[in-house]
Amino acid sequence: MTRAARAVILPAALIISVCLLALACGGGDGDGGGSNDGVSGDPVGFDVSMGDNFYKPNQFTVKAGQKVTFHFKNEGIAIHNMRISGADNKYETEDDALSDPRMIPSGGTGTLEWTAPDKTAEIKVRCEFHPTDSTGIIKVVK
Repeated sequence: MTRAARAVILPAALIISVCLLALACGGGDGDGGGSNDGVSGDPVGFDVSMGDNFYKPNQFTVKAGQKVTFHFKNEGIAIHNMRISGADNKYETEDDALSDPRMIPSGGTGTLEWTAPDKTAEIKVRCEFHPTDSTGIIKVVK
């Protein structure tokens, strides 16, 4: 192998190896942004990007009875929020939880603190301002 070929091939091989290692070690299950795995039972936090008209991520997995904090950043133009339908899985009932502030402006941030129900469920979430587009699911597991 010539000196010039070695000068190109060895750094390229090193870069490829590092990229493959990062891919193998990184990743996740798509629940993104959590401050822990969401299923250990300890309190968990999720970072959620709000856009016009979506949440990213929009699926979350938590344990039954687990305390959850969602941290929102509105990266869209429109006002957004998040409403969790609660254990009854119906909106506009007493067990709903709503982001604070209720109206998160463009560039703004907010939070929502919530405790998962004590039984397994798939709880619906949505934006009050974009209820058919900005939606998601919280999977409550044992």
